[in-house]
Amino acid sequence: MKRYEGKVALITGGLGAFGKAIAARLVEEGARAMLGDLSVPSADTLEGAFGEAAERIAGVRLDVTSAESWDQAVAETYRRFGRFDVLVNNAGTLSPAPAVFDEIGLDEWRRVFAVNVDGCFLGVQAALRAMKSAPDGGVIVNMGSIAGYVGSKDNGAYGASKSAVRNLTKQAAISAARLGYNVRVNAVHPGYAWTPLVEAKLTEQYGSREAAMQFMRSLNPLGRIVEPRDVAAAVAFLGSDDARMITGGDLIVDAGRLAQ
Repeated sequence: MKRYEGKVALITGGLGAFGKAIAARLVEEGARAMLGDLSVPSADTLEGAFGEAAERIAGVRLDVTSAESWDQAVAETYRRFGRFDVLVNNAGTLSPAPAVFDEIGLDEWRRVFAVNVDGCFLGVQAALRAMKSAPDGGVIVNMGSIAGYVGSKDNGAYGASKSAVRNLTKQAAISAARLGYNVRVNAVHPGYAWTPLVEAKLTEQYGSREAAMQFMRSLNPLGRIVEPRDVAAAVAFLGSDDARMITGGDLIVDAGRLAQ
């Protein structure tokens, strides 16, 4: 499929597991991609991650908590590629250690919300301003989480922030639609996914990679593990014209975990 031929995507958190998987999928479908992250990847880093596709990918420094940084990243996307069609608000953060709700520090609560909610808010604003007057409009895909749907014993800041992202998505989607912006806004909500960080953590906890993978499979009714490529496929769908009638929506990618 070449659903993204001639399109340009800005992907935040571009150097993480999800960011790289999303970039690879969109480029495979014809896009050019700008990876926004706190550091700019070198040409060697891009080539190592994407191979020959690296020639269609560039990087830009982006602090998602800064409106000025967003303006600069959007401007650089236009300067480098000449257009801006898709924003993937993928950047996010977790608390470094679990904390029960009554022990979450206010500074930590604010830090998580600054990245996960303020960063998403500023990105949506920057994209709407750029896309609403573009001839072809645009698409925004925000990264939520199934943690935004349920409570937890010791992950309250993250879960609450992702719940906010879910409703933020709906507010932006309806505002843009009713104002005739021709910009769709949706959210993807992954379950617990197999990333290098998760692999390292669970392998240490369970003693082997296979034991860690078996634990991950046991969480999900489908008996399979959610991988970054699964999340990338969901993003690619929502960002494409195949989803032209979907806005303000939620696409859950969790192998059935939330439904049980």
